[in-house]
Amino acid sequence: MKRYLAIILLVICLNAWVVAQQPTDSKPLTIHLFYSPTCPHCHEVRALTNRLQAESPSLQVVEHNLAEPQNIELMADYYASRGVPPEQWGGTIAVFVGDRWWNDTDRILEELEPTLNSMIGTGIADRPDETGTSLIELFQSFGVFTVAVAGLLDGINPCAMATLVFLMSYLSFAGRSSRQVLATGLLFAAGVFVAYLGIGLGALRALQMMAGFSLVSRLLYPTMAVGTLLLAVYSFRDYLRARAGAVSDMTLKLPKPLTRLSHSVVRSSLGPFTFLGFAFVAGLLISILELFCTGQIYLPTLMYMWSTETLRARTFQLLVLYVAMFTLPIVAFTLVAYVGASSQHLAQLTRRHTALVKLAITGFFVVLTIYLGSVSFTLFWG
Repeated sequence: MKRYLAIILLVICLNAWVVAQQPTDSKPLTIHLFYSPTCPHCHEVRALTNRLQAESPSLQVVEHNLAEPQNIELMADYYASRGVPPEQWGGTIAVFVGDRWWNDTDRILEELEPTLNSMIGTGIADRPDETGTSLIELFQSFGVFTVAVAGLLDGINPCAMATLVFLMSYLSFAGRSSRQVLATGLLFAAGVFVAYLGIGLGALRALQMMAGFSLVSRLLYPTMAVGTLLLAVYSFRDYLRARAGAVSDMTLKLPKPLTRLSHSVVRSSLGPFTFLGFAFVAGLLISILELFCTGQIYLPTLMYMWSTETLRARTFQLLVLYVAMFTLPIVAFTLVAYVGASSQHLAQLTRRHTALVKLAITGFFVVLTIYLGSVSFTLFWG
């Protein structure tokens, strides 16, 4: 009996050893699919991965919706862990399998299935190496500073400052006390902040919707690059005119009809007998009227934020930063007026530095042109 038991145990051990030496196909192969819900081509890829998963039990598909900010940062981690250059971190679709990656719909539909057939059973790792530190460093060193400077330049844009000087002059003419000037200016700034934040959120939503149309989203970059180049040329010409003392001859300024309309809004909303809370409404309305001028910096900056993968996960925070920096000069002028500076002094201050501001804005447009131009080159010829 003992002899038979020993033989059975020996057979079991040998069988276990043989099984252990044989390759196994039980390890699942994981596909990480990043997609935008507004992208029509993404649904073709999703249909393909769902079919492949149904046909192969050793295949696992994990989907990541790019409408959720944390998934945008996760996709950037996947790109970084595979050594993909940042200028290629684009698109509304991306597929990662092991060390392989795709972000072109046509290539995914053509290459994914044969690639998976050769990889099934290899047990490819389904998570990237941790690269969060480098991503944060890239974001902090490049994105925050650029957006903050853009917001401040937009806030001290001569067309925005002209309305601000008129606001302070009218408050002084209306006989408002220093406390009333402070309260009115801060409420006006709050209205500007809310209006610009709303406009920015709407513009980013529009960019997200356009990203679903590959041709439109690709053409948007060279179009914006040409636009910022023209703005750089006109801004530099305005700098030369401002330096020569011909500020009234500048091109990039608020048209006279809109200027008169914004002044009318100030007079009707902030007269001596109006409710103080109307200052908030005035800030909302004037922000919309000034968008023709201030949008020259705002919209290209939004495009920059959206086109940079490492910034998309922080678009709301960056948008708040931009609008806060844009509103900062309003708050500063309000505080200066509160402590007793005259509107004439404020007007002289803005005129004295108009040329310098125009030169700084020109430099910013040049930087944006180079960036958007390089993105366009990568999209079409990279």
